[in-house]
Amino acid sequence: MLATNDPAVTDAVESVAAALGLRVGREVTAAGALLAWRTAAVLLVGADLAAALASEAPKRRPRVYLVGFDAADLASWSVPLGAEVIGLPHGVTWLSAVVGADSDEACPVVAVVGGSGGAGASTFAAGLALAASRSGVPCALVDADPLGGGLDLLLGAERTPGYRWPRLAGAYGEVGDVRDLLPAVAGVSVVAMGRGESEAAGPEAVQAVAASLCRHHGLVVLDCGRSPWPAARMLVRGARPALVVTGAGVRSVAATASVVRALDLVDAGVIVRGTPGVRVPPELVAETLELELWGAVPHDAALAAAAEAGELPRGRAAWRRAVDAIVARVLAEASDGD
Repeated sequence: MLATNDPAVTDAVESVAAALGLRVGREVTAAGALLAWRTAAVLLVGADLAAALASEAPKRRPRVYLVGFDAADLASWSVPLGAEVIGLPHGVTWLSAVVGADSDEACPVVAVVGGSGGAGASTFAAGLALAASRSGVPCALVDADPLGGGLDLLLGAERTPGYRWPRLAGAYGEVGDVRDLLPAVAGVSVVAMGRGESEAAGPEAVQAVAASLCRHHGLVVLDCGRSPWPAARMLVRGARPALVVTGAGVRSVAATASVVRALDLVDAGVIVRGTPGVRVPPELVAETLELELWGAVPHDAALAAAAEAGELPRGRAAWRRAVDAIVARVLAEASDGD
């Protein structure tokens, strides 16, 4: 849904939608924008209605974007509305990704966020991707944590040839199939961070690469760490689902609550990782965080040993069963949404 009375913004959004074979609904009043806030899966707001909408102080929600040709004007309403800013015309790639996110061709994108230090979010993200590949679903695993040291190290693939993010920094618009350019681990396409001083990929490159991955895979998993890469933050906010990994201890849950608030993960699910010596039920952790419980994974000491040895995080049978069940739910809900 587009909420604006600005003809230039309307033309730009409708042109993008038409190129994707989609239609965008439109509201031209503040009252209509407020209704769309409550009902639209994706809401695009023009600067002309942003002030009136912000004055209603609507409850924070995901997938709201401010769209227009004056990025500075839009930015003043970003914090009050909790919205990303798509400045035109340079942000047309972002806009295409947002508008096309609910099309039939879009594959599910899972964002895995670490709720606390040592929660095991990267290991869990890799486990999801490997589980999907084992089940026959083509999967891509994307490193969105610039402070994580490189996801390829976790997979023992630091010497596997292929493009990392610095080589993809020039991607723009509709990018072709990049699978043959990327390192592949156990059938999973991996987009990892580079190491050393190199050009960082910007938001348009991230959106372009992500769109290509979605066109050629059945699942895309983002490893976001605790502070997602600013260039990838729009992907995180648009992911369905976003899954926050937390331990069951008091400090882990408190840290996770802070991360959820900071990232506005209002519709996120929670994955509770078993913690030695802590017997708090996963249901109580989810209730405390006011998030939906998506699953619990047991503590598995073999995973840490595998990471240090540069081996794949396959885990023991109980851990694999838990991860397999979460992958099955992600794919089932994506299928129901179609």
